[in-house]
Amino acid sequence: MDWQVKPIARTCAASGQELHVGDTVVCVVFKPLGGNIERADVLKDHANNFTPNGLLLGRWTREVKERNEEEQAHRAQLLASREEFFLSLYDDAADPSGDKGVLKHILAMLLERKRIIRAMGPADKGMTPYQHASSKQTFLVPALDLQPSHLLQVGTALEMLVG
Repeated sequence: MDWQVKPIARTCAASGQELHVGDTVVCVVFKPLGGNIERADVLKDHANNFTPNGLLLGRWTREVKERNEEEQAHRAQLLASREEFFLSLYDDAADPSGDKGVLKHILAMLLERKRIIRAMGPADKGMTPYQHASSKQTFLVPALDLQPSHLLQVGTALEMLVG
């Protein structure tokens, strides 16, 4: 299964400023308490002052492109964005709802298929070790038997990745 990251917003979620070609933005994925997973695109200059209203799930940085150029660049950056999102899920261990664990598992399957990470052995105590090909860093990914309830749990985040 391949996913696509939704196209970048046209306004900054922090300042309301219009985003222009060449601007650098930080894409932030978070889950408000009791709400659905959301994505906000914030100008890089405003990113340090932007606090998502909920649990931060991940973030990555992109440059705003022309719409038709954006589509081509979008395809070229898909895998890099997925990789950055996966890595950012490890920035903070907090995962009270279990959403991060499910996202780690799903993205690990995709990134393993694309040879960006590789399993380093069988699951032990519910965690599978994966090694990131370029950094050689090891990540422990929850070993899940994916169920429809898992996909429903992170459905909004998957929609953001699918577009």
